[in-house]
Amino acid sequence: MIRATEKSSPDSPATSSPRPERPSGFFVANFADSVFGPVRAKPPSAFPPSASGWSPLANASPKLHDAIRHEFVSGGRVPHVCLQRVLLPERAEAMHQALRDARFQRHHHGPYPLHIAPLAQQAPGVLTDFCAWLASEDGADFHAALVGWPQKLETRQVQVSRMDVGEQFPEHRDTDEEGLAVVYNFTRPWQEPFGGVLAFPHPDGDRDLMRVPPIFNSVFIFRAVNAPHRVTEWLPAAQGHQRYSITAFILAKR
Repeated sequence: MIRATEKSSPDSPATSSPRPERPSGFFVANFADSVFGPVRAKPPSAFPPSASGWSPLANASPKLHDAIRHEFVSGGRVPHVCLQRVLLPERAEAMHQALRDARFQRHHHGPYPLHIAPLAQQAPGVLTDFCAWLASEDGADFHAALVGWPQKLETRQVQVSRMDVGEQFPEHRDTDEEGLAVVYNFTRPWQEPFGGVLAFPHPDGDRDLMRVPPIFNSVFIFRAVNAPHRVTEWLPAAQGHQRYSITAFILAKR
């Protein structure tokens, strides 16, 4: 695992963080003009006002928005970008606690050995509010604009999941439709021996194309269509801790 050492610009949500085993397109490490060049940005008004109640990215500089879009389209076989400190600190802390308190049950599909939290069974609060925002038109528009997706998208599904020791998510493809998978991570603490890494296999089949650690308050956004991936086992070293994530499938509007 390669470790990044660069620091981003002051208004960037990216910090020194693990990178996957590929040379670019993961945690945004540097937003200098000399790296990205003069890319025309969408104006900040392109982001729904409701997003500012959840993410500082809604109010970040045009230069940062340009950089995020550049990283996404430069992401290789699976266009992607991953950012840290994506939610406001108080929101991220509240989400972590809400996930610890949420009502989880075993996934209804037997081959998927993990837990999910059906939203209809949760008490009203920050968890249900955030998931409702992800499911809204504003939530879909925000994430599409963030990566520069050219078509109108809509959120089809929001899933809240937890992994305990011994659980994993086997290799699968989310969809054959165009659009985005948006994975918010709320795992804390996380260390490499814990496992629980989102892994995309290389087409050759003998190694992983990239591996994405579930860093607290990070979001991983990738082009979802026919992209095989898995989540590796949550290992005994993580005893006493759980892996929490919220995934939204934001796909082409029907």
